[in-house]
Amino acid sequence: MSKINQHSERQLLLQISTGDEQAFSMLVNMYSGLLFTYLVKLTKDRDIASDVVQEIFTQLWLTRESLKGVESFRSWLFVISRHHAVRMLKNIDRENRKRQEWHQLTQTSLDNPEVRDQASLKDAYDSLVQHAIDRLPPQQKKVWILARLEGKKYAEIALEMNISRETVKKYLQIASSSIVDYIRNYGLNIIIAFLIRKL
Repeated sequence: MSKINQHSERQLLLQISTGDEQAFSMLVNMYSGLLFTYLVKLTKDRDIASDVVQEIFTQLWLTRESLKGVESFRSWLFVISRHHAVRMLKNIDRENRKRQEWHQLTQTSLDNPEVRDQASLKDAYDSLVQHAIDRLPPQQKKVWILARLEGKKYAEIALEMNISRETVKKYLQIASSSIVDYIRNYGLNIIIAFLIRKL
């Protein structure tokens, strides 16, 4: 970047740090496309890349006063975006692994030859899952139902509930973790009680 461009960018950051929305729009236009392309290559997922771009620029605006101290904005922007994307991918992977563990736990129990009445055990698990869902806070419960049971996308849920896509993802992640933890805590008790009842 030339000295003139560096100077112009530094001025732009100073303007943004004072709350200049027009200057911020210019910055978004300058970097959002480049950042999106970079993140698509990094994550191999356009939806995740789009979410990260949105979250990064939202965070930049919320912490705009700190921008006046940034020297090499482009390098800084791409570094924090990479860290954010990697963290998001890890969170998604963690959520997926929890769902797989949950599925394996139920399947292992249902396939156990010592469990004679699989239908009854499945009913018990279904009841346990429903109870876990019912225990969720209202907003988390609604997000979980819309996403997991009705198959709606984040954008659709965000529009319907008048919340951001990031909030939708956060609620879904917390709700899923709560349900998995509840199943882990009480699922074994159900298996034991079921087996004792059959003795």
